[in-house]
Amino acid sequence: MTILSAIILGGLFGFALYKSGASDPKKLMATLRLEDLTLMKTILFGIGFASILLSVSSLVGLFDISHLSIKTTNLGVIIGGLIFGIGFGAAGTCPGTCVAAAGSDGIKKAISAVIGGLLGAFVFSLSYGWFKDLGLFDSLNAGKLTLFNISDAFPSVINLGFGGLLIMGLLLTAAAYVLPGSLAKAQPVKQTRNMN
Repeated sequence: MTILSAIILGGLFGFALYKSGASDPKKLMATLRLEDLTLMKTILFGIGFASILLSVSSLVGLFDISHLSIKTTNLGVIIGGLIFGIGFGAAGTCPGTCVAAAGSDGIKKAISAVIGGLLGAFVFSLSYGWFKDLGLFDSLNAGKLTLFNISDAFPSVINLGFGGLLIMGLLLTAAAYVLPGSLAKAQPVKQTRNMN
């Protein structure tokens, strides 16, 4: 049953990515260049709305904090994030969005990104011990760091708890509403001479 629900939820998520344009490399590149902010608005709204739902469900007792899986913040995560960001910016896709793009015109780029992601994960798994021996995961280790204090198990940047998460959710949702769809400057109208 768990596999079936994962397939159904993954399919729905992929469909949402495709319909919102998050799987379109051209739209992703335009977002990264701050030319088209419609996708950024969608992302801000998604994070904001999820933060609101998470904080409210925690406040009323529907959310169990033990279900959270938070990665440890360390130098390895920072370097990995930089590598991922550079690859994402260069390719205009990532291993998550490219699976949704596999059914569109950009299937060659999508397949190459999937293969690249799998290859990168394989190489990392083979070299994990070497990276660990170098101290890459012990350096700058801040533990399972969260922005707001949501449990004694996790260190936090701000001690506001789920109330802070609710405030952040409301602010991000409002930002998604007021953010313009595009920051691209209007193209000047070319003057044409009448040759008659």
